[in-house]
Amino acid sequence: MITSVTEETTGLLKKKKYTLNVVLKSDILEFSKEYVKKIVEGMGFKNVILETQRKENFIKITIHTDNSSLLIGKGGRTLSSIQNLLRAVLAKEVPVFVNVLLDVENYKEKQQKNIERLAVKLAKDVVKTGIEVKMDRMNSFERRLVHNVLTDFKGVTTQSEGEEPNRCVVIKPTEE
Repeated sequence: MITSVTEETTGLLKKKKYTLNVVLKSDILEFSKEYVKKIVEGMGFKNVILETQRKENFIKITIHTDNSSLLIGKGGRTLSSIQNLLRAVLAKEVPVFVNVLLDVENYKEKQQKNIERLAVKLAKDVVKTGIEVKMDRMNSFERRLVHNVLTDFKGVTTQSEGEEPNRCVVIKPTEE
């Protein structure tokens, strides 16, 4: 991954000299892995196993530990805080944007599937009853999941309402 190119003109003949700064994805992955391990072990967790995946647009680190629920925290807040900390350090250390996803024993994947299932179930109820449903507050990622899942669902539309951090999705019946 080329992070920057520097052009320099030198000499009487105005020759151009180019300097490329390169950061390898594997180096970013190793740095991220070591940083997360240091944080998690610093929190008092033992037997920490990190599983990494390098995708085209992002890096995913899955943490396996003895007490995963403590590491996830209420509503995933501890996990999100660690991810935000890692992203901030990477933004400071690496001259290009790196999208990092941090997960504990596939908690986020399970949460996404639960949100999608709930959205479809509620949409079916809205179609059946004709009464709009207001979902619980969600972050922007979760709201986008609901909007995407129900985009092609016949008989309903979705709309986000409220102000952050209490913003939620309302599933409304469409008039045919």
